[in-house]
Parts: sequence; C-alpha cells; structure tokens
Amino acid sequence: MTAPQIVRVDGCPLCGAREHRTLLRDRGGLGVVRCAGCGLVHATGQYAADFLSEDYYDGRAEPSIATSTVRPRAEHKRANVALYDRLSGGQIGRPEAGARALDIGCNAGFLLDVLRERGYQTEGIERSRAGEAAAAAGHVVHALDIEAHELGLPRYSLITMTHVLEHLQRPVAGLTWIRRHLTPGGLAVIEVPNWGDGLRPLWGRRYRPLELGDHVSFFERETLGRALQQAGLAVVRMWSAPRASTLVFPSLLTALDLGLTLRDRLRGGSGRGDLAGGDVAGPRISGGASGGRLRRTLVPLVVSALDRLDPALERVFGAECPWGANLVAVARARA
Repeated sequence: MTAPQIVRVDGCPLCGAREHRTLLRDRGGLGVVRCAGCGLVHATGQYAADFLSEDYYDGRAEPSIATSTVRPRAEHKRANVALYDRLSGGQIGRPEAGARALDIGCNAGFLLDVLRERGYQTEGIERSRAGEAAAAAGHVVHALDIEAHELGLPRYSLITMTHVLEHLQRPVAGLTWIRRHLTPGGLAVIEVPNWGDGLRPLWGRRYRPLELGDHVSFFERETLGRALQQAGLAVVRMWSAPRASTLVFPSLLTALDLGLTLRDRLRGGSGRGDLAGGDVAGPRISGGASGGRLRRTLVPLVVSALDRLDPALERVFGAECPWGANLVAVARARA
C-alpha cells in the first residue's frame, strides 16, 4: 500500500499557537504534541482528504444496512440517549411537539432512529455513503461540511455531534456552526474520545482511539470546555465517568488490531500497521476481510455484555471521574 500524503498541522487547532511540547514523537509526519498556549493535545499531521475519503468513508455503510428490517446497535444508542437525557436534567428525552434534532456525522442513522422514537423530527449530516442508509431509514440527510457551509439549514432544538469534533482541523468553526443552528434554549451534545483515559498510556501511539492520521485534536475536560466557550457555547454538564464498554473496548480493539497486523506480517503481508512508521493507521481495523468479519461478530457481543455493567461502574467512580474513555458535554448557546 502506498503511504498516504500527510497534511501538516503546524499550529494549534484551538488557539493557533505554534509552540508545543512533544508527547509522541513524529513518525512519517504523524506525531502528538501539547500546545504551550492553551494546553490542547493535537496531532502534527492528518492524512489528505482524498485518502480519508477512499479509505474510511468509502463503503462504510454496508448494502444490507439500508434494506435490513432489523437496525443494529439500537439498544446501545438508546443507552446513549438515556445518558444525554440524564445529563440535561431530562430536557432531551421529552421534546416539544415538532422539535427538530440534527445529528452531525450521523453515519447510517442509528442515533437518529432513537431520537425519532423519542418524538423528534430527525435530520442528519453525512458526506459518506452511509448517509444513504440513514435516508433509507426515513431520516432527512444533508451532505455538507460544517467547517465550510454556514447557511441553508433551519434551527434545531437538539444537535448531536458524537466522535466528529476530533476529526476537524477547525473545531471551533464546527462548534460555532452548531451554536448558530440551535433554537433559543436548544441543546448541543458533543462527545469525543478522552485524552485523559486511564488506559491510554498502556498502549502508547497504538491506542486505537488516537487514530493518528485521521484524528487531529485530543480533548480533555479543560480543552473541550475552552473550545465550547470560544464558540459561544456554555457547558450545562460535562461527563466522563468510566463505562464498561469504553473502559475495555478501546483496549480490546487495540489488541485485536495488533494481533491481526502480526498475523498479516507472519503471512508475508503488509498490514495497515506498516503505514506511518508502525502506527495502526486510520480508523479501520487491520486484517482485511477476515479481520472485518471478526470485528462485526465480536463487537455487538462485547458491547452488549459490557453495557450491563455501566450503572455499577458509575456508582463506584462517579460522574466526575476524569479518566473515562469518552467525554460528553451538554451545552447551550450563551445568553
């Protein structure tokens, strides 16, 4: 596989400062640094858009998803919406008649399915072919870039953006777009991987949620709060309690990546791990078709089992624990 072109990230995506401290040294144009100005942890480069489009977005929605009568991941997404509702003090789960919800990066529409169950009129933004599956499920889907397109959509009572902000080279621009498209009193839910995850140091640069080459910004509570503030959003609640799936799952995927990459090398192949000087590069699991089948079989079983442990974990660690794998912020436009 030909190494993809790297687009350098020369300044901090949050404050623009160029001074930084190295956290993970540069390999093939991809490293991780901490900004000396605002403290944001960010990558030093990102794969070119054409590579990400071909390797990540292309084929992300399987044909069977659009026509299947059983939509996968429903229970997991219901648990997510229940969490968002709890963090909002019950405001998200009981929408007013006619309330609109927009999911940015909606993929095949799994979260939108649950929001529709709650009573929202549902719309999504998705530029990949996965949006076809969301549209087939009855959601209105827009293909646009929130970093570049400002107008043309209505305002929404709820805007969700889960695991998208870390991909943006201009995260404040994306959050500002959200603020401008909220109704008065509307809420935004922003979910990102948490750099403060306690298990991240165990895996170094191979930690799966890093996805070096794709992810640009790696947020912690302080820096996510700062990004929201710069965009004119006020935090209602910030949450990062460990959940069983996010406590174990990233490490499980990392270990599976490494195992499949090692298998490929022993067979004489050149798995994805050979890119960028040994990184597990990009968001797909290594191991080709068989690795993909293994992941599709393993993931639902593991997630379903782990989700059942979440209430007990949160009781033990509390909702303010800084080292859960995911950060969730509920925010609204500042008055």
